[in-house]
Amino acid sequence: MSVTAPQGFRAAGVPAGLKGDGARDVAVVVNDGPSRAVGAVFTGADDRAAPVLWSQQVASGGRVRAVVVSSGGANAGTGPTGFQDVHAAAEHTADLLDDSAAEVVLCATGPVGTRTDPAALREGITAALAEASRGGGLAAADAIRTTDTVAKIAFRRGGGYTVGAMAKGPDDSLSTVLCVLTTDADVTADQCQRLLTATAGTCLDPLTATNDAVLLMASGASGTVPDEDDLAALLTEVLTELATQLGADTPATEHDRAENS
Repeated sequence: MSVTAPQGFRAAGVPAGLKGDGARDVAVVVNDGPSRAVGAVFTGADDRAAPVLWSQQVASGGRVRAVVVSSGGANAGTGPTGFQDVHAAAEHTADLLDDSAAEVVLCATGPVGTRTDPAALREGITAALAEASRGGGLAAADAIRTTDTVAKIAFRRGGGYTVGAMAKGPDDSLSTVLCVLTTDADVTADQCQRLLTATAGTCLDPLTATNDAVLLMASGASGTVPDEDDLAALLTEVLTELATQLGADTPATEHDRAENS
C-alpha cells in the first residue's frame, strides 16, 4: 500500500498512450474525506510548468479533492495553450467527480516542451477514476514513473492514524521530484502546510526543476487529532524512506536528466 494506506483515499494508475510504450502513465488519487485539507510545496523555478501554475492556485485554497499525475510529458514551456490544457483536464476530472475544478491538482512529468495529448489525458483520467480503489496505490505509483526502474512507495502507522506516500525520480538528490503524501489524521490545511514545509525542507533538496511538487492531503477519516511533533516525525520517516528508495534506484543518465522534468 502507499497513498491508499490511510483511510479515505482511493487511487489508480492506467495506460493512456501518453508514453507510447503501453505502460501506465496516468494516476489519480482521490480524497473521499470527510476533510480535504492540503499543504503543498512547489518548485522555485522561474520557468514553472503549466501544471504547477494551476496547482499552486488550487492548493492556496487549502482544499483538494483529487490529484491527477500524468507521466507522458512535462507540459512545461508550452505557454497559454499548455495552461488551457491543464484547466480543461481539471474541469473534466471535476465533472466526473461531480465536484469543483478548483479542488483538482494536476501534476505532470516527462520531456520538457512536450504538450500532453488532451484527448488521451481525458480518456486516461476517465479510466483511472473508474478504477480508483483502496487497492490502487501501487498502480498509481507505477504510473508516475519516468526514469524510475521501480515504483516508490512508503507508509507508516502512528497512534490511530496513518501516513502514506508515492514519489517519482530517480535522482541521487531527489531534486527532480513529484511526491504525493496522504494521511487520515484530522489536521487543518494550515497544519498540513506548516508540517510539509518543515519536513520537505529537511528531507528534500531544494525544488528547482520546472515540475517539482510535493503534496500532503489529509482526509481526517481516522478521526484522530495527532500530536504535531509525532505527525512531523512520521512524515520525516516516510520522506526519508522515499529518498532512500530513489537513491538506490538506477541513476538517471545526464541525457535523461536533460530530457525529463
